[in-house]
Formats: sequence, structure tokens, C-alpha cells
Amino acid sequence: MTAAHRPRTVTFASLPAQVAACCLRVGRRVNAIRGMVLARQGEEAAVCYYVRSGYAKAISSAPDGHDILVGFMGPRDVIGQSAAAQTGDRYLATTTASEAMELVAWPRSTALELAERFPEVHARLEALLLRNTEILLKRLHTVGVQARVPQRLASILLELAVRHGTRDQPGIAIGPRVTREDLAALTGTSLYTVSRVLADWQRQGLLVSRRGRLHVIAASRLRELAGGDDPPTTRG
Repeated sequence: MTAAHRPRTVTFASLPAQVAACCLRVGRRVNAIRGMVLARQGEEAAVCYYVRSGYAKAISSAPDGHDILVGFMGPRDVIGQSAAAQTGDRYLATTTASEAMELVAWPRSTALELAERFPEVHARLEALLLRNTEILLKRLHTVGVQARVPQRLASILLELAVRHGTRDQPGIAIGPRVTREDLAALTGTSLYTVSRVLADWQRQGLLVSRRGRLHVIAASRLRELAGGDDPPTTRG
């Protein structure tokens, strides 16, 4: 993964202290339980959320009813970003808490006011949108060129490590609980094939997978399989 193609890091934690304090003061603390729908595709974008802890899963539904897993949202991400955009009046995907979450919520009117009042907030929202677009485009290219399953799977694991990974002594612990079904959906392949490749990689010591918890042990080897040339950066 070259520097040109590494998803950029976007965080609201670096906002000036007074700006962050104002945003938090006018926001509403929300504790979401697993299964709580935070945004529903096609509905009015009335609220946006900043994730303090926990993870959610975003799914896009096609007109024929076919569901596509867009990805996972976690700490420092914004859910329902359409509510903070002048041109976004509908949610683009359905986002559901996949575990207990702590969030800060703003109604659309407040989110728009904050983005207009503070250029720093507006800039971070734009950067977040650009980062997410880059990630999705890279994933589409990986699947679209009909890359072999190991290459697609390695690319997805590195994406998860970059966005939601924490570096520790053995390697990189990926935060959200990611099932084999999730990985099959993200790579456009079958559950059987994903399970077979993961089992082979576990035997080789590339990663550990227990009850949906993924731990990348050999990021450099996955990088080779994905066709990249430098290691992922993670929250330390």
C-alpha cells in the first residue's frame, strides 16, 4: 500500500480545544445497544453521530433488495454524515450498532450550524468524506479487476487494520467483531473460500481469528499478498 493509496487519517480529536468543547456542549450523549439502528437508508438525515467507543456496521440496499456491506464505523468516525451536509437530506446507508457504543449526537440544524461556524469542523467533515470515498474506490478496484481471493482478502484485512486496528506486542488487533460472512461480503467471494484462506493463513501464523476477533500477526506478509509495498499505520 503506497503512501499515495494509504487511506488518510482523519480525526476530530485534534480540533482546537474551544471548538471541541463547544461541539460537545451542544451535543447529546447517546449510549447505543447492540442492534440499535442509528441511520436508516433513504430516511431523512435528521441526526449525525460522533463515535466515542464501540463499532457499527453500515449496509447499503439496492432497489432489488440486495444488501451490500459498506464497512464498519468505529471510534472517531462520523455516522449519518449526510445530516451535516447542506446537500445531504437522506441517509445513504443503514448503520446499526454491532456492539454497545458511546456516541455524541447532533440534530441536523445544529450540525449544519457548527460546520458553518467553525471552518475546522467543515474541513474535517470534507476530509472524512474524501477518505471514505478513497477507501471504497480502492476496494472496488481490487474486486473489479478480478484479483485472486487471497489478494482481495489481504487488502480488506489491511483496510481494517488501518481504520480500526490497534498495534500491540504480537501485531495489530482489529477492533470490530468481523465474521467470515462479513469478509466474504467485503471481498465478493464465498464463505467457504474465505474460511479456507483464513484457516491456511492461521496455520502459517499470519493472523489469529477467534470468535470474530481478528489479530494480524504478519502485516508485512499480508501486504505482499495484497500487492502493496509499505506497512499499514494504526492507532497506537
